[in-house]
Amino acid sequence: MRYFMRRGASTRPIAGLVLCAALAALAALGVSLPRSALAENLGPGGGSRIITGDDVVGPYRVLFTSSPEPAQPGTLSLVVRVSDPASGEKIRDAAVQVELVHSADGTKVQGTLTHFDAGNPIDYAAHLQIDKAGMWNGTLLISGPSGPAQVIFAQRVLSARQTSTLFVIGLPFLVLLCGLGGFWILRSSKRAVKKP
Repeated sequence: MRYFMRRGASTRPIAGLVLCAALAALAALGVSLPRSALAENLGPGGGSRIITGDDVVGPYRVLFTSSPEPAQPGTLSLVVRVSDPASGEKIRDAAVQVELVHSADGTKVQGTLTHFDAGNPIDYAAHLQIDKAGMWNGTLLISGPSGPAQVIFAQRVLSARQTSTLFVIGLPFLVLLCGLGGFWILRSSKRAVKKP
């Protein structure tokens, strides 16, 4: 029995150090999830920006959000809910369009918000591909049974974070964590060997 305890105790520190070294090597290589495996934030939960929060705009009450927040180059999701301000009934047969114009170079991105893209018969949504960082001037156009309405808004798109920057910031913490983990494993293995 003692033979197995000593043998198991002596391999624990080595296994822990190998695991820490493997994690450090993966981090050093900048290994990340493939793009298709990353979660996309298309709704609330700390990642949506409310542009109009059930405000009366023309003849409608409009809830208008964008996500993710903060926005970065990639997919920008816009979601709109249109209702009658008097009755509160949701308007399901409106035509909703959006146009974004980059303030620096005039690049335009346009889209139609649909129930299909929202995944339900109440909301209208569009998932636009934004390739440039900077300030975008936006116009949302709603055309429904009570007439037209328009929302003018600004959408800021930040530059994407670089993996190398995150790695440089996280490297000291990773080294410290591996060192503490190795120290803890060595210390616990020495205690197991000393016990009769």
